[in-house]
Amino acid sequence: MGSDHTSLEPDSPLALNVARQVACVLLGLAFALGVPGNLVVVWTVSRRMKAPPPTVLLIVNLAAADLLALLTVPFWIYALVDVWSLGSFVCRTLVWLVNASMFSSVLIVTLLSAERLVALARPFHLQRWWHLAGVRRVLALLWLAALALASPATLTADPSHCLQRQFSSGQQLVTLLLLETLAGFVGPFTILAVCSACVHSRLRKLHYPGRRRASRIITAVVVAFAVCWLPYHLSNGAAVAAELLEGSSPELVEWLDYAADVGHKVSGPLAFLGSCINPLLYAFAARRIAQAGGLADLFARLVPSFYSDGAHQEANQSFGESTSGQALGLNSPNSAP
Repeated sequence: MGSDHTSLEPDSPLALNVARQVACVLLGLAFALGVPGNLVVVWTVSRRMKAPPPTVLLIVNLAAADLLALLTVPFWIYALVDVWSLGSFVCRTLVWLVNASMFSSVLIVTLLSAERLVALARPFHLQRWWHLAGVRRVLALLWLAALALASPATLTADPSHCLQRQFSSGQQLVTLLLLETLAGFVGPFTILAVCSACVHSRLRKLHYPGRRRASRIITAVVVAFAVCWLPYHLSNGAAVAAELLEGSSPELVEWLDYAADVGHKVSGPLAFLGSCINPLLYAFAARRIAQAGGLADLFARLVPSFYSDGAHQEANQSFGESTSGQALGLNSPNSAP
């Protein structure tokens, strides 16, 4: 770009310095809110629920994944404010852990959304097949998939800065960033949005007091996922576009590279905020739904309600309403047809 541009010039350090400061603030906020919040979720379930239902087991794994990601935050703040001096092994290990935990968090949120839909659409099938042993197997496969998806990031980590990535070729950059965006955002968000839309549609057909509140919580999960992750993957898209357009327009490529650099510095920490949002949603729901029992009471009440409401709807569709006007299977989450 020409020298007449000031704060947005690629050779001007102002925007990068501001982005670095914003990143440190966002990371500190995520750590301060997310670590105690996720610890409370894990501690509450482990101490108050000896045999957690499948949905609660997913929630605990989500909290554990978010907690694991947030525990690496002090290292990233250190890398932002000082020269990385902890060595290549520590850098690559941290990169692997944070990417694996982020991937597992995204996959678990997607699985929870799909489970909500099945709980409403086919509750009897879910109760028959979705037991703890099956959930543990699914979670084991999910964590293995997350670890595998995180492996390429260790190969491109820059040991001298750790926050930056080194690609051996333009083809490697395009392949790995597209894989990261497709597996970490486009695919999960598509499933999440479709499942949430179907859940909204079915909830509108149900008539129980918590319908609107449950609908708002589902909407909040989708919106939070998009807000926290979309900027990061847009930055990935800018980096891919700069590589694909190499040689066509030097000024455009230079601007895209700069936008990707600044975007990653701000949107990366924003993604960490997503790891502290879920405990805040649980705390809000616990205060509104189960004031006396807190989180444990919330998990004990909220999970069966989805199953029983789905069973209620399925029973009504199959058998109709009883002559007294009372819904079939409304009071028992384990009722069978």
